Amino acid sequence: MQFDASGENGYNRADTVLNYYPFAERDNAAFRNSLRNDTMPKMYGWVREVVPESPADRAGLQPGDLIRTINGHLVRDLVDYRFYAADEELLIGFDRQQDQHEVRVTKTIDENLGVLFGEEPAPFIRQCANKCVFCFIKGLPERFSSQPGLPHGMRSSLYIKDDDYRYSFLFGNFITLTNLKELDWQRLDEQKLTPLYVSVHTTEPDLRRKMVDGPRAGEIIEHIQRLGNLHITCHTQLVLCPTINDGEHLERSIRDLTALRPIVESISVVPLGVTKYNNMIKTGDLPPLRPYTRQEAEAIIAQVEGYQRHFAATEPDGNPFVYLSDEWYYLTERDFPPAQHYGSYAQIENGVGMTRYLVDQWEHMKRRLPAKLPQSRTVTLVTGTMASPIIAQLAADMHSVENLHVRVLPVVNKFFGPQVTVAGLLCGQDVLDALKAQEHLGDLILLSRVMLDNEGVRFLDDVSVEEFKQQLEPVRVEFVRNAPETIDAIRSLAGEEKARERNVRNLVRLQSRL
Repeated sequence: MQFDASGENGYNRADTVLNYYPFAERDNAAFRNSLRNDTMPKMYGWVREVVPESPADRAGLQPGDLIRTINGHLVRDLVDYRFYAADEELLIGFDRQQDQHEVRVTKTIDENLGVLFGEEPAPFIRQCANKCVFCFIKGLPERFSSQPGLPHGMRSSLYIKDDDYRYSFLFGNFITLTNLKELDWQRLDEQKLTPLYVSVHTTEPDLRRKMVDGPRAGEIIEHIQRLGNLHITCHTQLVLCPTINDGEHLERSIRDLTALRPIVESISVVPLGVTKYNNMIKTGDLPPLRPYTRQEAEAIIAQVEGYQRHFAATEPDGNPFVYLSDEWYYLTERDFPPAQHYGSYAQIENGVGMTRYLVDQWEHMKRRLPAKLPQSRTVTLVTGTMASPIIAQLAADMHSVENLHVRVLPVVNKFFGPQVTVAGLLCGQDVLDALKAQEHLGDLILLSRVMLDNEGVRFLDDVSVEEFKQQLEPVRVEFVRNAPETIDAIRSLAGEEKARERNVRNLVRLQSRL
C-alpha cells in the first residue's frame, strides 16, 4: 500500500496527484469533466448544498442557486469565491430560476459562508503548452490505442496536461509559469495566491528551453523574482534526468534558487519517472531518457546532503531547504531521515517525506490494534514493489494480534513496466491478476486509496471499483488512505465477529419464544 498523508475530504491533493512520479502528476476530477464539453459548467457558482445554520443558510441561499457576484466582484472560480467570501460583510448576487436576487450576509472573519458547489474548482482548466522531455503523457500508451489483455482504455483524464496557477494555489499542482499573461499576473497581485508550486527543473535558460520547450521557458529566474515582488512565495521542484540536468547543472540550480530565498521556500529533488512507453526516448540533442542507477542515485544523495547539512547548521529553524524525494532512499536502500528533517512536510504531496510520515503515524497509532480476534482471519496487504519493505514492517506489527494472519502482496506493474514501482500507478487489471494468482485471498484485502481517481471509483485503466470487488467476491475489499484507516479495517474484523454473535443470540431468543 501507499498512503495519503493528509486524510482530508473533498479535493485532496494526495488523491489528485500521483506524487511519486512526475509523468503522472496530474489527475483529478476537473480533467475528466473538462473533456465533457456538452455538460461542463460554463460559469462557476452553482450551489449544490447549503450547510444548515451557516451564514448562507440564515441568509436564505438554497441548493440550485447560481452565485454570480460577491460584493460586486464576478465569481469565476473557487479562488474568487474563497477570496471575496473572506470579508465579514457580503453582498451576494445570485440567480434563482432565472430571476436575479441580492442578499446581504454578515459573518465573522474566520467563519465559513457555508456553501458547497456542484462543479469543479474552475470551469475551464488552463492546459499546458510546453513539450517537456519527461512529460507524463509521453509515459502513457497512445490515446485510444487498444491495450492487449485490457478490456478498458486508460482514464481519459490522464491525457490532459494542466499548467494552471489556480490549481497550484488550491491543491499544490506544479506549474511552469510559462503561460502567465498580464491579466494572470494582475490577479496574482490582487489575490496574493501564495504559496505556488513551481516546476523549475533547471535554472540555466538554454537548458530549460530544451527541457521544457515552451514559451518564455528560459525566464524562470525572472518569473520567480516577479512573484517575490508581488509578495508571493513558492515551493520548487527539480525533476532530474540522468546526465541532462544533474551534476553541475543541479549545483547551479540549487545555488540560483538559494539566492532567491525567501521567495523560494523549498526545493525538492525528484527523479524522473520512466515507463516502457517513454524509456530511452530522445528529444533533440538531449540524451535519451532512462531511470537512475543505484550508483547514480548515491551520487545525487551525496551532492544534495552537502547542502542539507549546510542549511541545517545555519538556518534558525534547522530545516535543510533542499529535500530529496522518497524514491532516492528506496533506490539506494538507505534509511529515511527523521520527522524533524521534513519540518512542516511542505512537499509531502510530491513524495517528500511521505514514507517517514506513514511510519511515524503507524508507530503512533498501532496501539489501537486489537489484542485478539475472536476467530482466525487473514488479511492481504496489496502494494507496489517499491514500498513493500515498509509495508512488511507494518505487517510484522499486525502479526502481534492473536488469530490475525497478514500477507504482503507486492504487485509488479506489467502495464507501465516493472521499473514503475509505486502503488499509485498500479492498474486495476494488474492488481486483479496478481490477486487471482494467489491460492487463498483470505478474509480482507486492503489496498491504497491512491490507486483510484479523486472520487474513488476507478483505477488508471478505467476498471471500476464495483467491477474490481465483484471479481473478488466473496472476499471483502477495502481501500484505505492512511494508518488510522488501516487499523480501523483490522478492528472491524473483530466487530464483524461480535455482530455475528449478537445476531446468533437474538435468533436463539426469538426461536425460544416460538
